[in-house]
Amino acid sequence: ADGSLEKLPAKHVDTGMGFERLCMALQGKTSNYDTDVFMPLIEKVEKITGFKYTSNEVKNISETQNKTNIAIRVVVDHVRAVAFAIADGQLPSNTGAGYVIRRILRRASRYARKLGQKQAFLVKLLPTLIDLMGEAYPELVARQSFIANVIATEEERFLKTLDVGLGLFDKLAIAVKADSKT
Repeated sequence: ADGSLEKLPAKHVDTGMGFERLCMALQGKTSNYDTDVFMPLIEKVEKITGFKYTSNEVKNISETQNKTNIAIRVVVDHVRAVAFAIADGQLPSNTGAGYVIRRILRRASRYARKLGQKQAFLVKLLPTLIDLMGEAYPELVARQSFIANVIATEEERFLKTLDVGLGLFDKLAIAVKADSKT
């Protein structure tokens, strides 16, 4: 409170590296997403959607492929964040940390739509995530059905809202086009 610093009993160096970056360094990769922490999820997305992911190590990819890569990365990264947060007891809501979880889930769902997914999709990745991380994070295993229910329910609600909004937008766009011709 008075601004003075106290020496800590244990001194450590925080590299800021984080788990994913550590894996990247140990596995000799140039991207977190090319590691065994993400690749099983990416492969599951590829299998379900038919879209293919291209490693960061490949140079000169097309703009279309780059957009696909971004969509896949957002989906796999965000489903992990949402599942871990729900396992830790944080639920999507309209306020505070719950709002952040809701926004992350919705962003992942929007990107899943770019991969051709019009129904709830994120929950389909949960078994792969649990196979991948369940031993290290037993909360994922213990709360699997609860996490799946929360993700599926939240995504289905969002997709209904999105469909209604897109329908209204399309009607408005048609009306504006018609108006501009007269």
